[in-house]
Amino acid sequence: MRCPHFDSGACRSCTLLDLPRPRQLAEGGARVEQLLAGHLAPGTVWAAPIVGPEAGFRARGKMAVGGTAAAPVLTLPGQSAGTDLCDCPLYPDGVEQILEGAKALIRRAQVPPYDVARRRGEIKNVLVTASPEGEYLLRLVLRSEQALDRLREHLPRLLEDHPSLVAITANIHPEHTTAVEGEREIHLAGAASIAVRTGDVTLFARPQSFLQTNTEVAGQLYRQAATWVGELAAASGTDRSPDDDAGQGASGDAGQGSLHGAGRDGALRLWDLYCGIGGFALHLARALPDAQITGVEVSPQAIEGAREAATAAGVTNTTFLADDATTWAIAEAAGAAGPPDIAVVNPPRRGLGRELAGWLERSGVRDVIYSSCNPSTLATDLAAMPSLRIVAGRYVDMFPHTAHAEVIVRLRRS
Repeated sequence: MRCPHFDSGACRSCTLLDLPRPRQLAEGGARVEQLLAGHLAPGTVWAAPIVGPEAGFRARGKMAVGGTAAAPVLTLPGQSAGTDLCDCPLYPDGVEQILEGAKALIRRAQVPPYDVARRRGEIKNVLVTASPEGEYLLRLVLRSEQALDRLREHLPRLLEDHPSLVAITANIHPEHTTAVEGEREIHLAGAASIAVRTGDVTLFARPQSFLQTNTEVAGQLYRQAATWVGELAAASGTDRSPDDDAGQGASGDAGQGSLHGAGRDGALRLWDLYCGIGGFALHLARALPDAQITGVEVSPQAIEGAREAATAAGVTNTTFLADDATTWAIAEAAGAAGPPDIAVVNPPRRGLGRELAGWLERSGVRDVIYSSCNPSTLATDLAAMPSLRIVAGRYVDMFPHTAHAEVIVRLRRS
């Protein structure tokens, strides 16, 4: 992929764009494997990386607003304030037109961009979410409600010009911070969520809920977890103990043994901690329709989206709860049913933390699938869980052309 803004020096967000893609993948994977080398079970082999397209993959755009009310400029946070980047090649087809529509709305409503140095102005950022079906959710991040009436006055023209817009909201962000958005969201037009087909399910993203940036890679990530869980369930009728599995590789047979199936009527029990809007849990439900699956996420808005997706997919064996993952897991495991057969964890960049990692180490949960957006905190968590060793893993290229690395690993208690 080539980008005129990178070549001119106006935008350097894609820090590795000068490196050929195969080299980006090889070096990124090698860094992750080296970081986690001390936590592998004997014979573990890393599978091929999870890779998507090198351009047009970003499902979410975060644009800072500069210029003037008469001539707004949309750029990336941290890049040159004078360069408009609406045509960033990382965005899929259609996003540029939506961003141009947002600029036209700003001009018509005469909303002054926020001046960071002077702490004056109203509109700070423009955020857009794109679905593979070519639908869009637009969010306008404002310092206050001062410009809302003017924006509402001109929304019909925006919606007429861009019928692919399914929802528009205003986010109120009065604080002078580097945070992209504030806590308060005001619905302006359209639906409450946007449907985003990801892998084998349709997810429903509300304005403030987390959605993976790279839809194609996210779908492969969810499918990998479902494949591993399916393999574990298929092997659950064997009588091998974990010790019998020592030395097996990561081909899908590594560390398999019987799962106790402590749920209702002997069904397998799976927990998806930090479940977000349900990507992992709903793929697990497809792989194991007879299992009992519980997804836990602190964001009520994300849980609303997960429940909406489950209903749309006709999934009935999954329960989604709005709660703190650590608090809930420790309390639930202390109950009569005890810990689950399999735990899937997908924590934020800070990782699981000492308390949840410590609980997993003590819990007796034999199989854990850990999806990490920060391999450094994954390594820290694994150091706190020495009984759980990596038996399979894949490097995840969620953000091509950058040094950002993600990884999914399957852990087995030794």
